[in-house]
Amino acid sequence: MSSGLRVVTWNCRRASTTSHLWDYLLELNPDIALLQDFGSIPKRVLDAYAHAANRRSPAADRAPRHMSGVLLRAGTALDLDLPAPAEWVAQELDTWAEYFTAKVVTLPSGAILRVMSVYSPAFPVDRARMELVDTAGIQLTQNRDVWGTELMWATLKAMDVGADDPFLVGGDLNSSESLDWSASKPRGNLEVMERMNALGFRDCLRAFTGQLTPTFRSPRGELIHQLDHLYATAPLSGSLTQCRLGSAERVLQSNPSLSDHLPIVADFDCA
Repeated sequence: MSSGLRVVTWNCRRASTTSHLWDYLLELNPDIALLQDFGSIPKRVLDAYAHAANRRSPAADRAPRHMSGVLLRAGTALDLDLPAPAEWVAQELDTWAEYFTAKVVTLPSGAILRVMSVYSPAFPVDRARMELVDTAGIQLTQNRDVWGTELMWATLKAMDVGADDPFLVGGDLNSSESLDWSASKPRGNLEVMERMNALGFRDCLRAFTGQLTPTFRSPRGELIHQLDHLYATAPLSGSLTQCRLGSAERVLQSNPSLSDHLPIVADFDCA
């Protein structure tokens, strides 16, 4: 890969064309943006970026609630199939298709990488649909439900991602081990991260800071949980030069706030 790849992942909290969130995104100047929960994309952004849209997106500049998507400043993007290890996983990936935008990206340098923008909602897969399904091996061992994070993990595992394959997975996973700190018993949040690590993915923000870094401001104004993550395989995590959050002052203290999530900004030296 050529040097100087910047990637941003951000839950945009239904940003419309009039939101100043888009101005800040342009200032962050990513080469690739992995977005979740955006409403509509303004022309000034689409003039600078190609929208590699989710297959459920009704239009290039609009999205229904919680839709994920990928913005690409230069290069091309093709759809990436999401394999499944079981028929019920395939059915749920189709039911939840708007939450998973996966692309094969070719950069201007000719380098090829796979990317996935993921939104794992704060609600699980419908329990009624899971009632007679054998979810063993995919469902978390400490949780009674199946969540978007398990569908994400299952399809990534089915892809059999190699150690030398450059792959980025970013999004609002609604998962943080801090969510288990005050719970009567763990609910599997740490297991989500451990599963990703076992597949060869590393959390870029955790790797760079050495600790959990909160990304989400709760309705009570608390900044405790790292719900947002940017995972990378070794060819990219090994070339990580910086990973930080966007400005809390710009995002959270604007009136109105741009989002209740802070963007993760990662720089890779891929020479």
